[in-house]
Amino acid sequence: MPGFLVQSAALPPLSRTPPPASSALWSRPQGGVQHPLPSGMRDLLPEESLRQARLARAVMESFELVGYERVTLPVFEYADVFADGMGELNGVVRFVEPESGDIVALRPDMTPQIARLVSARYSDAPMPVRLCYQGNVVRRRHQRARQAKQILQAGLELVGPSGAEGDFEVIAAAVAAVQTTGLTQFAVDIGNAQISASLLDGVEASVRAAIVDALSLKDAAELRWAAERAGLSKKVLGAVLALPELHGDGEVWARADRAFAGTPAENPANELRAVWELLDKAGLPGKRLLDLGETWRFPYYSGMVFQILADGPGEAVGGGGRYDGLFGRYGLPAAAAGFALDLTNLGLALAADQLSAARHRVLVVAGATETARVEPLLGQIRAAGLASAAGAVQGATEYAAIWRYSHIVELTAAGATINTLGAELASNAVVKLTQTDDSLGAGLIKALTDATEKDG
Repeated sequence: MPGFLVQSAALPPLSRTPPPASSALWSRPQGGVQHPLPSGMRDLLPEESLRQARLARAVMESFELVGYERVTLPVFEYADVFADGMGELNGVVRFVEPESGDIVALRPDMTPQIARLVSARYSDAPMPVRLCYQGNVVRRRHQRARQAKQILQAGLELVGPSGAEGDFEVIAAAVAAVQTTGLTQFAVDIGNAQISASLLDGVEASVRAAIVDALSLKDAAELRWAAERAGLSKKVLGAVLALPELHGDGEVWARADRAFAGTPAENPANELRAVWELLDKAGLPGKRLLDLGETWRFPYYSGMVFQILADGPGEAVGGGGRYDGLFGRYGLPAAAAGFALDLTNLGLALAADQLSAARHRVLVVAGATETARVEPLLGQIRAAGLASAAGAVQGATEYAAIWRYSHIVELTAAGATINTLGAELASNAVVKLTQTDDSLGAGLIKALTDATEKDG
């Protein structure tokens, strides 16, 4: 589907025609106001938002631990920036910037932005350049019923090193990042974009597209039908037809050697084998898989490609590869490799108990005569690393339950009472403190800490 262009100076008046009342998009629990979201967009409510923020923080800290520095990129850029890196901008949301009249695009991918940034800001910097990032990209996706367009990513780019060592560094960083989040059951699936590309060099564009589609689906019958019309030599045709079966573990190499012998795929296969051997030697966590018929959605990949696969999301948790020609399109010829993790898919791959580490939130309430004590106490609670906010005595239990507070502290003339919230307030979950001097804060923190450790 081609990208669309909105002429912002001539937009029609805003109009929302409600879909049928049965539509979940327009459901109004408890009489809420009707405000639908655009297709593919969604809100993250506090619990999911917190989980995703924790994942992002863990991943970004993992990147920084191995030497990558964080950059922040704009959510939209001149469309040419993405066209230079990605070719045709099918499925990219574009609009006219009112100030300049130029066409800009919401980013569908951050790698071209990194290429633009490094070329403009670090062209004279010593190599390698190691940068990492986090942010949303917007894509139209057609292959699944779940048509999410807004994808929260965290990724990194290694600019300068080429060959197997650079590829290994990127894959190792990806494995370390997912492992940091608690994901233990995953596989690293690697291939080389040049294997199929080298075999199809010179094939007419429409025939090539049909072959690539068949390879992506691992449809052997459709692949044979298309490949036999491509004018390939007998040896190259045999290699192309072998590609769908060249996936699995290390035993694939022996079959690949026979299939690729004497064809242009020999060199990229040998380059990938060097990466495989480094991974094998390092003994990184996770299962390792080969897919020598892998095709890739972005045309800039020029060598090794990989995906991280796990049960749960039904698609890759993340992926990346090598794109040695990309940075030259922005004026800085340099080898480069990188990857991005889809944090939503990563969250789906993690078990709920791994994501939902105990989160304690304290609601502080006080009667009219004790309100002056609330803010100083909140400061002490927060300084101890516990989230807290002020509330009203009336309706405190219901409010705390709805907004997921774990404790209610009620200040009284005699001191304070701590109620621990669970399915219901049990009498043995109440702690009373009678200090009325400055020791109340310290005693309260200790009681809260003891309660949270017991609950956690």
